[in-house]
Amino acid sequence: MKGKRLFGLVNLCALFYAPMVFAQYYHPVAVSGFTQDVIANGIGNASSSTTASVDAVDYAYVSKDFQTTATSPALTYGLPVSGQFMSVVGTTPGLTYQLASYNSSNALKLNAVADSGTLTFNTPTAAFNLYFLATGGSGSGVVSAVVNFTDGTNQTFTSLSVGDWYDQANFAIQGIGRIKITTNALEDGGGTNPRIYQIPLAISSANQSKTVQSITFSKTSGTGFVNIFGVSANRFTTCLAPTAVTASAVTVSSATLGWTAPATVPTNYDIYYTSSTVAPNGSTSPTVSGVTGLTTNITSGISPMTKYHVWIRSNCGGSVGEWAYGTTFTTPCSTFTVPYTENFDTTSAGSTSNTNAPMCWSYLETSGFTGYGYVVNSNSNSPTNSYYLYNSSASTGNQLLVSPQTTALSDGTKRVRFYAKGSTNYTLQVGTLTNPSDPSTFVSFNTTTITGTHTQYTVNIPSGGGSYLAFRHNLGGTYRAIYLDDITVESMPSCLEATALATSGVTANSATLSWTAPINVPANGYEYAYTTTNSAPTGSGTANAGTSVTISLPSPSTTYYLWVRSKCTTTDLSAWTGIAVTTKAINDECSAPTIITPGGSFATNPVIGTTVGASSTTDATATHSCQNTGYNDTWYSVVVPASGNISIETQSVSGSSVSDTVLGVYSGSCGSLTQIGCDDDSSSDGNFSLVTLTGQTPGATLLIGVWNYSSSTSGQFKVSAYDASLLSTSDVVAAKKEGKVYPNPFSDIINISEFKDVKTVKVTDVAGRTLKTIENPTKEISLGSLNPGLYLITMYFKDGSQNTVKAIKK
Repeated sequence: MKGKRLFGLVNLCALFYAPMVFAQYYHPVAVSGFTQDVIANGIGNASSSTTASVDAVDYAYVSKDFQTTATSPALTYGLPVSGQFMSVVGTTPGLTYQLASYNSSNALKLNAVADSGTLTFNTPTAAFNLYFLATGGSGSGVVSAVVNFTDGTNQTFTSLSVGDWYDQANFAIQGIGRIKITTNALEDGGGTNPRIYQIPLAISSANQSKTVQSITFSKTSGTGFVNIFGVSANRFTTCLAPTAVTASAVTVSSATLGWTAPATVPTNYDIYYTSSTVAPNGSTSPTVSGVTGLTTNITSGISPMTKYHVWIRSNCGGSVGEWAYGTTFTTPCSTFTVPYTENFDTTSAGSTSNTNAPMCWSYLETSGFTGYGYVVNSNSNSPTNSYYLYNSSASTGNQLLVSPQTTALSDGTKRVRFYAKGSTNYTLQVGTLTNPSDPSTFVSFNTTTITGTHTQYTVNIPSGGGSYLAFRHNLGGTYRAIYLDDITVESMPSCLEATALATSGVTANSATLSWTAPINVPANGYEYAYTTTNSAPTGSGTANAGTSVTISLPSPSTTYYLWVRSKCTTTDLSAWTGIAVTTKAINDECSAPTIITPGGSFATNPVIGTTVGASSTTDATATHSCQNTGYNDTWYSVVVPASGNISIETQSVSGSSVSDTVLGVYSGSCGSLTQIGCDDDSSSDGNFSLVTLTGQTPGATLLIGVWNYSSSTSGQFKVSAYDASLLSTSDVVAAKKEGKVYPNPFSDIINISEFKDVKTVKVTDVAGRTLKTIENPTKEISLGSLNPGLYLITMYFKDGSQNTVKAIKK
């Protein structure tokens, strides 16, 4: 079977650029003349480390060292802290830029047409070509550039397009993120935007030997704000360097370099190689010097799994030429030994057009497979990256994430622990490969059923398999996404971990943790602990003999991580395994609620209580649940009357419209509430929720939670409580007269029950606007003129009562 193996940062073989016909002497140029600081950096508000935004709406670039506060998470994206990076434009391999300090002006900013500015070279430089680094904010712009030489002449370039910082071509760097200066909100880090672009200035042959003094830029058209960040040069030299530099016979500790001599053969050559992207300059010492032939073997300082950049220059009988960028190569991976871990956080995000994997790992698929596999900056178990397997329309074939070659992986003493998520009942296979380039050599030894949240799985690796571990998307349906994170390959411990951790009985200050004992039950029980970060405890825990424990937690509305480990002997303990839990908000259970005094009669005192605003936050999980789990809630307390019978109801305030209220009634004390009543307004007992309870303890205090879980409505509701045993006869009659509508949802026609008793029907939208009024209705009402959506249908009965129900038009 033919397969495709794509390597993270190029794996197991060297990476070669196509030979270059002419040597390229790329070097960043130090310049002055920047006018604004548009790069947020360091610790503090973005507004304190910038003087202007890149665009018209307060967004700036961000350095990788930016933090709002000293405790803010470190960024995994951003412009390099050093300000130095190598361009990714394929036609200029090795071209390096150096940005100005992030603590001072670092951009020449041209906002309006006719704005201009000059970047002056600190050291005048002769060049075959110049390149400048720029971007457009809030749109693209067009500039002209005048290259000024020290002899007083110049060369003019016109119609130079500077693309908007999103989605344009010829970018030198991308995925560096941006920040809203006014709010510190970060956006788009680690992906393909925003970008900075590389724009060439080809110096004419007549001017190449002249030294450049400065470049004057002018904005000539376009709506975008032009930002110019730096200049690099392909320096002019008469002592030409060799061309067609190659790297061959690359091993974990050596490589052979070869090249083609220039037309005028020099006395000898100097070579400089480094894993850094910083280009050498005239004062840089060669790694290898005085090479007289056209090849040389390099061994000093070469390490496995490392990418090296090579520069070369000629010595021309007493004069030394410029360093020319030669090539790059990557040393192969050595065979891994356990334990090792991969969390994907140090690998740049890939894409559908750039499938990738971490160094020494690989993405492998059957030829023609329609899905993708790459690192993503989302859906991680631990910040910030995870690995994404998506099968798209593929229903057959192989799609795998493959590990490095591992020593004695399948000797029966190894295991793998990993986190995975997808959707409920998606499956993932774990197995081994004998050939990392051939998906047909995959043999599965485990099929794991995953859920919609990241869960840790532990799989023992049986003996007799291959030396490459692989995770295979088990398909089972099209368009299924699976995420992997925090993979650890290790030897099986003598003391095994607890599994299937779960939480229950969560209150504002406690939670119950339970687990399943391992196959070999630990002789000395377990230890448990909690932390406030997703990091295992570093010290001892509290002993516990059984497989569950209630843990006291300090604060409400706080996420804690609960941990347990097996204790086989006093010194032989398993690794910690953990699960997250969030304690309930204090107002879920025992804040000071508004007190409602029950009225004696619903008819004579229909609304007793406080007017409250409807929440504007959607929480659809409240539907039918009435649970006290931290929705945007309002709480009340009520004392049960002497009869022991009580009704609690929500009602619309006159002139407003609210839908989707949920009512939950609880008894008990703070931290141990028990739900005794629940209703939401989809029931047929009125416009809003109604709970009637009988046989309650007179004088007992009940806690009432009210939620509005729809963001599509606004307005107010009131809460009433009354003694259900004191309803008048008219109240009882009115309560029985419900007036139902069907079908619901409906298309064009809706039917009304009890229509002979109905005097008027009024149809309103959720904003309270009356759309249709029907006097003396028949059983069928035509509502075909209404748009699809939610409507309130109010029936006014001949006895003076009324009832409102919700109906949905399809």
